[in-house]
Amino acid sequence: MKTRHETIKILLVGLVFCVFVAGCSQHSRFISPKVELLNLNVKDVSFSHINYQANIRLYNPNSEALKVDYMQYSLYINGIKLVDGAEQVSKEIGPHKEAVIPVRLSGSVLNVIRLISSMQNVKEVDFEMKGTVSGIDTNGNSFSLPFSEKGKLDLSSLNPGLPSR
Repeated sequence: MKTRHETIKILLVGLVFCVFVAGCSQHSRFISPKVELLNLNVKDVSFSHINYQANIRLYNPNSEALKVDYMQYSLYINGIKLVDGAEQVSKEIGPHKEAVIPVRLSGSVLNVIRLISSMQNVKEVDFEMKGTVSGIDTNGNSFSLPFSEKGKLDLSSLNPGLPSR
């Protein structure tokens, strides 16, 4: 026969397990969105920073709409953080739909110089855009989803009018 202390211990372990499972199920309910950087334009330059204006395409692969309230993002090229930013957003993205979100980004002039010096005679560079998208689903539950997009950028396609060396 179990003592009262053992019974309480079993109930507490069961309660902790239920809370853990419930917490995990809420986070695994959604698939992370797909992101794509559509453009990146210099807005202004100071001695230490470059401010950019960009558009990010956000695709919702889920079967329910997501109301995006906040985005945090960073763009790395050849492992160097080129820009980052955070944005208050108010955009509802339907299931299997996409939205274009204008964002402000900021980067260090020193990192741009490091990047340029590392790109001598390089025909392509690695890039990674990563961050999180946060908001509320259609049932009023909050979510925070990470995203990451990696790839290679062919530099010869950026200046098609320039002769090759």
